[in-house]
Order: sequence, then structure tokens, then C-alpha cells
Amino acid sequence: MKKIGFIGYGLRSETMMKAFRALEAEVCVAAVADPRREEIARQMAQDPYFASTAYYGDAEEMLLREELDGVFIGTRCSLHTPYACKVLKLGLPLFLEKPVCITRAQYEALRAAAEGKEKRVVVSFPLRLSAITLEMKRLVASGVLGQLTMVQAVNNVLPYGSVYYHSWYRDPAETGGLFLQKATHDVDYIHFLTGEQPVSVCAKTAKLHFTGDRPAGLRCPDCPEYRTCAESSYVVKNILKEDVQGDWCCFAKDTGNQDGASVIFTTASGMLVSYNQNFVVKKNAGRRGARLIGTKGSAEFDFYTAEIRRDDYLSPQTVTHKFTFPAGMHFGGDEQLALDFLRVLDGGEAQSDLAAGLVSAASCLAARQAAEEGRFVPVEY
Repeated sequence: MKKIGFIGYGLRSETMMKAFRALEAEVCVAAVADPRREEIARQMAQDPYFASTAYYGDAEEMLLREELDGVFIGTRCSLHTPYACKVLKLGLPLFLEKPVCITRAQYEALRAAAEGKEKRVVVSFPLRLSAITLEMKRLVASGVLGQLTMVQAVNNVLPYGSVYYHSWYRDPAETGGLFLQKATHDVDYIHFLTGEQPVSVCAKTAKLHFTGDRPAGLRCPDCPEYRTCAESSYVVKNILKEDVQGDWCCFAKDTGNQDGASVIFTTASGMLVSYNQNFVVKKNAGRRGARLIGTKGSAEFDFYTAEIRRDDYLSPQTVTHKFTFPAGMHFGGDEQLALDFLRVLDGGEAQSDLAAGLVSAASCLAARQAAEEGRFVPVEY
């Protein structure tokens, strides 16, 4: 039985515990460090995985007192790097939530702390381990597409895009912005599929919908348009019948984050990678995936439709692959991440490792800089 310690036990940590349960993994939660420790202890009192859990308000105290086989970091984004550096110093297997860092200084600190230990860290990139991504990887490796010449990727975020304006995610100081918070997944799977790292990038952001002059700190229930505003928590829950992502006013003066962005990466081979993300879309407008264009054929996939379409150039042939994903598990990737971490706990090497996490972070940091400065910038690793 492997003993895991959680630093931060929020939504993402809960989701990964569901994946461990689905696998009937032989793990137990030996310790949890979280400011909400008393509330969490009450919630998990009847859960057998938490039968012997010790709860701490301070992560350093937990790491000092507990004999752990591995550590899961699921804090807010700004704390990922500081805690990861502490765990890496102890030499413990680590599950690190993305983004792995949110500033250049954090990137350098994490890179130095992880030197030689990258394969002992599982980074939370479920998209690269989803069955549909692995099939796309097989197609690329088989040579049926020929030499890749371009990638066209899109992420029209559903069904939770408003979380980046209604909740604490609206604060770029906590998230690093929506390149590091959201595009980090897409940059990673593109790097995984193509085998190429970005070497330069230009980017442009826009904020056209989630903007306004409402008072800072305004909450939906305190607004006179609570029952009529299309983005209010009341309308989302009772009219649109969707999950509420928070109740801070997304049209207030203190709402951060762009609501759209376009990026162009170049790679060492000269291949162009375009990526567009949008957080305004609703209902059936959601898209997430990419078209990979080669010299012999092209293939595109979409996580939402769960389909791959492959077109050959030299024959009148189009092949469609259809996938079935488990509900609420990042298109099947979360269970694969859980298996990846179990492999590391047993002494193996991570498939979604920290080297990949650092490539994605460097690319997204460069994209953020490019958007701020309005020019192409190099991606510094």
C-alpha cells in the first residue's frame, strides 16, 4: 500500500482520487496539507482511502513529519513551483498539477531543482494520454501523413469557460494568465504529437466580452440584473441548466484574463503551429483539437466529438475513427495519469514527465511575452 500526501486537496485532487478509485489502486491518503483541513476531514470521514489520514495546515510540517511514498501537489497555480521544489529536494515521486510554473523566475527555479529527476515527476497533462491523442501519435509515427508541415489547433472552451471570469481563476497573479492556465495542455499534446519544440512565437490577445464597468468585487446575487444577465449564476443554473462556475461578476472592473487569443509558433524544422483559444462560446460551439497536415495526408481530431478524420492525398479515401470516453475523466486521460503515477511510485519512469511540463511552460511564457510586447520572441528553455 503506497502512502500519498496531498498538498492542496481541491477539485483537481478530488478528480484524481476518483481515477485511483476507478483503478482500485493500492494507495492510501496518509496526509493532507490544506487551509481547509477541518472541512476536508469532515467530508472524507467515511472514505476508506482516508481512514488514517493526518491533516495539516502547513505543507512543510507534513513533509517533515510524514513518511510518504509520493506527493500530489494540487494547490493554486502560484504555489505549484515553490512546493514542487521542496518535494524534489526530498527525492519523493511527485504528481504536479499544471501549470508547472507561472513566471520565468519560477521556471528557472523548478528546472534547477528537477535536474536529473524529471522522469520521477508526473505532470497533470491528461490530454496527451487520452486514447484519441495516442491514436493520432500512432498515425504520425506510421508515416501515413508523410512529413508534417503545419498544425492548426483550436480550443473553444466548453462547458466551463466562464470559470476564468466568475471565480478566483480570473486573477492572472494566481494563474499566470490563460496561456499557462489553458493553452499549456494544447501546447503539450502538439509537442507530443509532432516531436518538435517551439523555437519562436508571436501572439495576440483580445478581451471583448468579459469586460465592463461594474464595481470591483460585485457578486451576482448582489446585482440588479441577477435574474436577467446571461452570465449570472442564477441564469446559468436555472435557465441554461448548466453548472455554476462561480458568482463574481464577470463584467466588473476587476475581471482579469483575455477572452480570446491567437498564437503562431515556429519549430526548428520550419513547421508552423497555429493555436486559437476562445472563452465566449456556449452550447454546441465547443471545439478542442487540431489538424495535422503532412505531405501524404492530413488528420484532424476533436476531443468533444471524439473523432479522428484522416484524408489521404493519393487515393479517394477518408477514414474516421470514433472513440468512447469515460464521463468526467478528461477524455480518459485522468485514469492514464493515475496509472502513470502508480508506475512512478513503483520505481518506473513517467510518460507525462516534468521535461514535457517545462517545454509547455517555456512556450506559454514566451507566448505571453509576445502578446504583451507585440513581436516575435524566442522560446527560451
